[in-house]
Amino acid sequence: MSYAVLRLRRNTRDVFLLNQIEALDYALIARHLGLSVGDVQARLADALCEISRTVDLIERIRPKPVNLSNAEHPDV
Repeated sequence: MSYAVLRLRRNTRDVFLLNQIEALDYALIARHLGLSVGDVQARLADALCEISRTVDLIERIRPKPVNLSNAEHPDV
């Protein structure tokens, strides 16, 4: 998850972190960053989509653990 957040563009990451970590609402984030509330909503939506895509990609390419209870003995 940290990797996915770090991959975000800076302006998108700032909005995401202010919302998720600092727990600021859209109006406070907008005022803090000099944006409109609509811009904050759009950047947060972009961040969530991008994070989701990155995490999905990581999960798809991660090696699957071997279930040893179903594995054959190497001498067989």
